[in-house]
Amino acid sequence: MDVYLIRHTRPDLGPDICYGSLDVALAPDFEIVAERVAAALPRAVPVMTTQARRCRPLAELVAGRLGSRLIVDDRLRELDFGRWEGVAWCDIPRAQTDAWTRDVWNRSAPGGESYAAMHGRVLAAWEAMLAGSYDALALIGHAGPLRALITIALELPAETFVRFQLGYGGMTKISDATGGWRLEYSNTYPAAVP
Repeated sequence: MDVYLIRHTRPDLGPDICYGSLDVALAPDFEIVAERVAAALPRAVPVMTTQARRCRPLAELVAGRLGSRLIVDDRLRELDFGRWEGVAWCDIPRAQTDAWTRDVWNRSAPGGESYAAMHGRVLAAWEAMLAGSYDALALIGHAGPLRALITIALELPAETFVRFQLGYGGMTKISDATGGWRLEYSNTYPAAVP
């Protein structure tokens, strides 16, 4: 099975705003990226995404170009930052962010969820994907869940997922064709995908 992990494109949001579960739209250039992503994927590969406005429109365009079916799984939604959602990072009390960054795995923003909780729901989605018997799957999603999927597939310590940097519109491919999951490439931009 080949799994293509594509991070959504740049959201239509000002810089340095905290967003996770905040449902923001994509910047208008997402349609250009959708064309490139579709050209880099196998024809008719199923496309999985979330309901979020920064994922679903991109996924719908890609699925349409590929003649693919669209699958929505909201277990792959981004981390919920609770009361920090939509607030500029510089306006969040430093004591709160410092406490959170000391243990992002177990702590959450006020009213939000921890990375451990997000990882648990992403693991459940991964197990469902594997049970789906796909030959290939394209997943257009959020950075946090995509990074969690990489650590799950590669059997890395769960808390190491914060070390993966995934850029807007970047594509990562993982594959189990060799009898175990491996990283084929990461953070490649569709125009340059082999």
